[in-house]
Amino acid sequence: MTGPGSGPQRANDQANGPGTPDYRDLGTGQAKADFAAASSNGGWEFDAEAMDNVIKSLEDCLQGDFAIAQNEATWLTQIKPPGAEVGSEGYTQAAVTSGRSYQDFLRGARAYTDAYVSTLIEIKTAYQNQDQAAIDALRQIGKVD
Repeated sequence: MTGPGSGPQRANDQANGPGTPDYRDLGTGQAKADFAAASSNGGWEFDAEAMDNVIKSLEDCLQGDFAIAQNEATWLTQIKPPGAEVGSEGYTQAAVTSGRSYQDFLRGARAYTDAYVSTLIEIKTAYQNQDQAAIDALRQIGKVD
């Protein structure tokens, strides 16, 4: 079902390639790949309640866990050295650099998760509206928009 340039391998290539990965694109692509893999089974049936539970769980994570982590990362970037000597200043610089890296990671993870959730909502809407063209388009993971 997956091919070159699609699914998890595409995400790995983009994340490890040159430049900054497009985490929104990666999240969308992974949701489509997961959907395509799940729905390719002949006995698979759409379960709106299960989809709602997954979406709610991810949204709760974005509003709770991500918000807490972003707050903690902000604190890391505001550390001040307790003294004006090499050890304190070196420690502080390392902590601030770590906080900035953590903020960068969280921005990417949030963009990925937001896109994943949006795609799940798109899939759910397509199924509820019985929009076969949209369902078919979502299954074409090799052609991620």
